[in-house]
Amino acid sequence: MTLYFGYGSNLDARDWNAFCQRWGFVGAELVPVSTALMLDCEMAFDRYAASRRGGALNLRARPGQAVEGVVFRANRAALYALDRKEGAPVHYQRQDRHVVLPDGHLLPVMTYVAPSQGFHAPHADYVGVVRRGQAAHGIAHDMMEAVACDAAPPLTIRHLFVYGTLMEGEANAHHLEGIARVPGRVMGRLHDCGAYPALSLAEGEVHGEVVELPLERLAGMDALEDAAPGGAPGGMYRRSVLRVRTATGVIRAYAYVMDDAARFPVIAAGDWRGVGNRHAAWAAYAAGQAPE
Repeated sequence: MTLYFGYGSNLDARDWNAFCQRWGFVGAELVPVSTALMLDCEMAFDRYAASRRGGALNLRARPGQAVEGVVFRANRAALYALDRKEGAPVHYQRQDRHVVLPDGHLLPVMTYVAPSQGFHAPHADYVGVVRRGQAAHGIAHDMMEAVACDAAPPLTIRHLFVYGTLMEGEANAHHLEGIARVPGRVMGRLHDCGAYPALSLAEGEVHGEVVELPLERLAGMDALEDAAPGGAPGGMYRRSVLRVRTATGVIRAYAYVMDDAARFPVIAAGDWRGVGNRHAAWAAYAAGQAPE
Protein backbone atom coordinates (compact mmCIF):
# COMPACT_ATOMS: atom_id res chain seq x y z
CA MET A 1 0.00 0.00 0.00
CA THR A 2 1.12 3.56 -0.75
CA LEU A 3 0.12 6.56 1.34
CA TYR A 4 -1.31 9.18 -1.03
CA PHE A 5 -2.24 12.78 -0.12
CA GLY A 6 -5.30 14.03 -1.98
CA TYR A 7 -6.32 17.68 -2.02
CA GLY A 8 -8.69 18.10 -4.97
CA SER A 9 -11.28 16.05 -6.84
CA ASN A 10 -10.00 12.75 -5.41
CA LEU A 11 -11.44 13.75 -2.03
CA ASP A 12 -14.86 13.02 -3.54
CA ALA A 13 -15.60 9.30 -3.51
CA ARG A 14 -18.39 9.72 -6.07
CA ASP A 15 -16.07 11.34 -8.60
CA TRP A 16 -13.33 8.73 -7.99
CA ASN A 17 -15.70 5.78 -8.30
CA ALA A 18 -17.26 7.20 -11.47
CA PHE A 19 -13.82 7.59 -13.06
CA CYS A 20 -12.80 4.03 -12.16
CA GLN A 21 -16.06 2.61 -13.50
CA ARG A 22 -15.83 4.65 -16.71
CA TRP A 23 -12.31 3.43 -17.48
CA GLY A 24 -12.64 -0.09 -16.14
CA PHE A 25 -10.27 0.17 -13.18
CA VAL A 26 -11.46 -2.77 -11.11
CA GLY A 27 -10.32 -3.08 -7.50
CA ALA A 28 -8.77 0.42 -7.32
CA GLU A 29 -9.09 1.22 -3.63
CA LEU A 30 -8.53 4.60 -2.00
CA VAL A 31 -9.07 4.12 1.73
CA PRO A 32 -9.14 7.31 3.85
CA VAL A 33 -6.67 7.28 6.75
CA SER A 34 -6.76 10.81 8.18
CA THR A 35 -7.01 14.45 7.34
CA ALA A 36 -3.59 16.11 7.24
CA LEU A 37 -1.82 19.39 6.53
CA MET A 38 0.91 19.94 3.95
CA LEU A 39 2.92 22.92 5.19
CA ASP A 40 4.41 25.83 3.27
CA CYS A 41 2.26 25.39 0.19
CA GLU A 42 -1.16 26.43 -1.08
CA MET A 43 -3.69 25.38 -3.69
CA ALA A 44 -3.76 27.02 -7.12
CA PHE A 45 -5.97 26.69 -10.19
CA ASP A 46 -2.98 26.94 -12.49
CA ARG A 47 -3.44 23.90 -14.74
CA TYR A 48 -5.91 23.63 -17.61
CA ALA A 49 -7.80 20.33 -17.83
CA ALA A 50 -9.97 19.78 -20.89
CA SER A 51 -11.84 16.99 -19.11
CA ARG A 52 -12.79 19.52 -16.40
CA ARG A 53 -13.57 22.33 -18.88
CA GLY A 54 -11.33 24.75 -17.03
CA GLY A 55 -8.75 25.04 -14.32
CA ALA A 56 -7.73 22.12 -12.15
CA LEU A 57 -6.15 22.24 -8.71
CA ASN A 58 -2.40 22.11 -8.17
CA LEU A 59 0.02 22.82 -5.32
CA ARG A 60 2.48 25.70 -5.27
CA ALA A 61 5.02 26.81 -2.70
CA ARG A 62 3.84 29.42 -0.18
CA PRO A 63 5.87 29.72 3.05
CA GLY A 64 3.60 29.88 6.09
CA GLN A 65 0.51 28.60 4.30
CA ALA A 66 -0.87 25.06 4.67
CA VAL A 67 -3.09 22.89 2.50
CA GLU A 68 -5.54 20.57 4.22
CA GLY A 69 -6.31 17.30 2.51
CA VAL A 70 -6.69 13.61 3.18
CA VAL A 71 -4.18 10.77 3.41
CA PHE A 72 -5.42 7.63 1.64
CA ARG A 73 -4.06 4.11 1.47
CA ALA A 74 -3.80 3.33 -2.25
CA ASN A 75 -3.35 -0.22 -3.55
CA ARG A 76 -1.49 -1.00 -6.77
CA ALA A 77 -4.64 -0.78 -8.88
CA ALA A 78 -5.44 2.62 -7.36
CA LEU A 79 -1.95 3.94 -8.12
CA TYR A 80 -2.35 2.92 -11.75
CA ALA A 81 -5.76 4.62 -11.86
CA LEU A 82 -4.42 7.75 -10.14
CA ASP A 83 -1.64 8.06 -12.70
CA ARG A 84 -4.22 7.84 -15.47
CA LYS A 85 -6.58 10.33 -13.81
CA GLU A 86 -3.77 12.84 -13.13
CA GLY A 87 -2.14 12.38 -16.52
CA ALA A 88 1.13 11.31 -14.91
CA PRO A 89 3.91 11.72 -15.72
CA VAL A 90 3.11 14.06 -18.65
CA HIS A 91 0.78 16.53 -16.92
CA TYR A 92 1.16 15.90 -13.18
CA GLN A 93 4.09 14.13 -11.57
CA ARG A 94 4.30 12.03 -8.44
CA GLN A 95 6.27 13.71 -5.66
CA ASP A 96 7.38 12.42 -2.29
CA ARG A 97 6.29 14.87 0.39
CA HIS A 98 5.35 14.80 4.07
CA VAL A 99 2.25 15.93 5.94
CA VAL A 100 1.35 16.76 9.54
CA LEU A 101 -1.37 14.63 11.11
CA PRO A 102 -3.95 16.07 13.55
CA ASP A 103 -1.86 14.85 16.51
CA GLY A 104 1.26 16.66 15.24
CA HIS A 105 3.15 13.62 13.98
CA LEU A 106 4.86 13.67 10.58
CA LEU A 107 3.92 11.21 7.84
CA PRO A 108 5.70 10.63 4.49
CA VAL A 109 3.26 10.59 1.56
CA MET A 110 3.07 10.75 -2.21
CA THR A 111 1.07 13.40 -4.04
CA TYR A 112 0.69 14.88 -7.52
CA VAL A 113 2.13 18.27 -8.50
CA ALA A 114 2.55 19.95 -11.89
CA PRO A 115 4.44 22.97 -13.28
CA SER A 116 2.29 26.10 -13.23
CA GLN A 117 0.56 27.30 -16.40
CA GLY A 118 -0.81 30.46 -14.79
CA PHE A 119 -4.33 30.95 -13.53
CA HIS A 120 -7.18 29.12 -15.28
CA ALA A 121 -10.69 29.73 -13.98
CA PRO A 122 -12.32 26.45 -12.92
CA HIS A 123 -15.71 25.27 -14.15
CA ALA A 124 -18.49 25.37 -11.56
CA ASP A 125 -18.96 21.59 -11.85
CA TYR A 126 -15.34 20.92 -10.87
CA VAL A 127 -15.53 23.36 -7.95
CA GLY A 128 -18.66 21.53 -6.82
CA VAL A 129 -16.83 18.17 -6.89
CA VAL A 130 -13.99 19.52 -4.75
CA ARG A 131 -16.39 21.25 -2.37
CA ARG A 132 -18.36 18.04 -1.93
CA GLY A 133 -15.19 16.07 -1.22
CA GLN A 134 -13.95 18.60 1.29
CA ALA A 135 -17.30 18.60 3.08
CA ALA A 136 -17.24 14.81 3.34
CA HIS A 137 -13.97 15.02 5.29
CA GLY A 138 -14.75 18.12 7.35
CA ILE A 139 -12.32 20.36 5.44
CA ALA A 140 -13.06 24.07 5.10
CA HIS A 141 -13.58 25.51 1.61
CA ASP A 142 -11.93 28.91 2.25
CA MET A 143 -8.66 28.32 0.38
CA MET A 144 -10.28 26.59 -2.58
CA GLU A 145 -12.97 29.26 -2.96
CA ALA A 146 -10.38 32.06 -2.86
CA VAL A 147 -7.97 30.58 -5.39
CA ALA A 148 -10.90 29.75 -7.68
CA CYS A 149 -11.21 33.54 -8.06
CA ASP A 150 -7.42 33.99 -8.31
CA ALA A 151 -7.50 35.71 -4.92
CA ALA A 152 -5.07 35.35 -2.01
CA PRO A 153 -6.50 32.75 0.39
CA PRO A 154 -6.70 33.29 4.15
CA LEU A 155 -4.02 31.61 6.22
CA THR A 156 -4.94 28.10 7.31
CA ILE A 157 -2.77 28.45 10.45
CA ARG A 158 -2.41 31.96 11.89
CA HIS A 159 -1.06 31.29 15.38
CA LEU A 160 2.09 30.09 17.09
CA PHE A 161 2.21 28.25 20.41
CA VAL A 162 5.30 29.00 22.53
CA TYR A 163 6.22 27.22 25.75
CA GLY A 164 9.80 28.14 26.67
CA THR A 165 12.24 31.00 26.15
CA LEU A 166 9.84 32.78 23.77
CA MET A 167 7.22 33.29 26.49
CA GLU A 168 6.69 36.71 28.02
CA GLY A 169 9.48 37.62 30.44
CA GLU A 170 11.78 34.84 29.19
CA ALA A 171 15.14 35.05 27.42
CA ASN A 172 13.89 35.16 23.80
CA ALA A 173 10.62 37.05 24.37
CA HIS A 174 12.00 40.05 22.43
CA HIS A 175 11.59 38.07 19.18
CA LEU A 176 7.82 38.41 19.63
CA GLU A 177 7.82 41.94 21.00
CA GLY A 178 4.64 43.88 20.35
CA ILE A 179 2.47 40.80 19.72
CA ALA A 180 -0.41 40.07 22.08
CA ARG A 181 -0.27 36.78 24.00
CA VAL A 182 -2.91 34.60 25.59
CA PRO A 183 -2.38 31.51 27.79
CA GLY A 184 -2.80 28.14 26.13
CA ARG A 185 -2.25 24.42 26.72
CA VAL A 186 -1.45 21.56 24.39
CA MET A 187 -1.27 17.81 24.77
CA GLY A 188 2.36 16.79 25.05
CA ARG A 189 5.29 16.34 27.37
CA LEU A 190 7.82 19.00 28.36
CA HIS A 191 11.52 18.15 28.67
CA ASP A 192 14.36 20.06 30.34
CA CYS A 193 17.26 20.60 27.91
CA GLY A 194 19.08 22.84 30.40
CA ALA A 195 18.85 26.34 28.99
CA TYR A 196 15.58 25.73 27.14
CA PRO A 197 12.78 23.16 27.03
CA ALA A 198 11.53 20.84 24.31
CA LEU A 199 8.04 19.57 23.57
CA SER A 200 7.48 15.92 22.66
CA LEU A 201 4.30 14.40 21.27
CA ALA A 202 3.36 12.22 24.22
CA GLU A 203 0.72 11.97 26.94
CA GLY A 204 0.58 14.96 29.24
CA GLU A 205 -0.12 18.69 29.15
CA VAL A 206 2.19 21.59 28.36
CA HIS A 207 1.47 25.19 29.37
CA GLY A 208 2.44 28.12 27.20
CA GLU A 209 1.20 31.11 25.25
CA VAL A 210 -0.47 31.67 21.89
CA VAL A 211 0.42 34.56 19.59
CA GLU A 212 -1.02 35.57 16.23
CA LEU A 213 2.21 35.51 14.26
CA PRO A 214 2.70 37.81 11.25
CA LEU A 215 3.56 35.67 8.24
CA GLU A 216 6.80 37.52 7.58
CA ARG A 217 8.14 36.42 10.98
CA LEU A 218 7.71 32.70 10.44
CA ALA A 219 11.01 32.18 8.60
CA GLY A 220 12.79 33.89 11.49
CA MET A 221 11.11 31.54 13.94
CA ASP A 222 12.23 28.53 11.87
CA ALA A 223 15.80 29.84 11.93
CA LEU A 224 15.71 30.54 15.67
CA GLU A 225 14.48 27.01 16.38
CA ASP A 226 16.82 25.37 13.84
CA ALA A 227 13.77 23.95 12.07
CA ALA A 228 13.72 23.04 8.38
CA PRO A 229 11.19 24.83 6.14
CA GLY A 230 7.90 23.08 5.47
CA GLY A 231 7.89 21.25 8.78
CA ALA A 232 10.48 18.81 7.43
CA PRO A 233 12.59 16.70 9.80
CA GLY A 234 16.31 17.23 10.14
CA GLY A 235 16.69 20.24 12.43
CA MET A 236 16.89 20.48 16.20
CA TYR A 237 13.15 21.19 16.26
CA ARG A 238 10.40 20.49 13.75
CA ARG A 239 7.56 22.90 13.02
CA SER A 240 4.29 21.09 13.54
CA VAL A 241 0.64 22.01 14.12
CA LEU A 242 -1.13 21.28 17.41
CA ARG A 243 -4.55 21.91 18.88
CA VAL A 244 -4.27 24.56 21.61
CA ARG A 245 -6.84 25.03 24.35
CA THR A 246 -7.42 28.65 25.32
CA ALA A 247 -9.99 30.41 27.47
CA THR A 248 -12.08 31.14 24.38
CA GLY A 249 -11.87 27.74 22.71
CA VAL A 250 -9.57 25.45 20.76
CA ILE A 251 -7.43 26.71 17.87
CA ARG A 252 -4.74 25.17 15.69
CA ALA A 253 -1.29 26.70 15.96
CA TYR A 254 2.23 26.08 14.80
CA ALA A 255 4.46 24.65 17.53
CA TYR A 256 8.07 23.54 17.52
CA VAL A 257 8.47 19.96 18.68
CA MET A 258 11.59 17.86 19.24
CA ASP A 259 11.14 14.33 17.95
CA ASP A 260 13.97 12.92 20.10
CA ALA A 261 13.21 14.93 23.25
CA ALA A 262 12.76 11.75 25.31
CA ARG A 263 16.54 11.75 25.93
CA PHE A 264 16.06 14.76 28.23
CA PRO A 265 14.47 14.79 31.71
CA VAL A 266 10.74 15.37 31.91
CA ILE A 267 9.34 18.53 33.50
CA ALA A 268 6.44 16.88 35.31
CA ALA A 269 4.36 20.04 35.74
CA GLY A 270 4.58 20.82 32.02
CA ASP A 271 5.43 24.46 32.76
CA TRP A 272 8.83 25.97 31.91
CA ARG A 273 8.25 28.83 34.34
CA GLY A 274 8.31 26.35 37.19
CA VAL A 275 11.96 25.44 36.53
CA GLY A 276 13.83 27.52 39.09
CA ASN A 277 17.30 27.52 37.53
CA ARG A 278 16.17 28.29 33.97
CA HIS A 279 17.51 31.88 33.87
CA ALA A 280 20.92 30.89 35.22
CA ALA A 281 21.10 28.00 32.77
CA TRP A 282 20.25 30.34 29.89
CA ALA A 283 22.87 32.87 30.97
CA ALA A 284 25.53 30.16 31.02
CA TYR A 285 24.37 28.86 27.64
CA ALA A 286 24.33 32.35 26.09
CA ALA A 287 27.82 33.08 27.45
CA GLY A 288 29.09 29.88 25.84
CA GLN A 289 27.59 30.88 22.50
CA ALA A 290 29.08 34.39 22.51
CA PRO A 291 32.14 34.95 20.27
CA GLU A 292 35.46 35.39 22.09
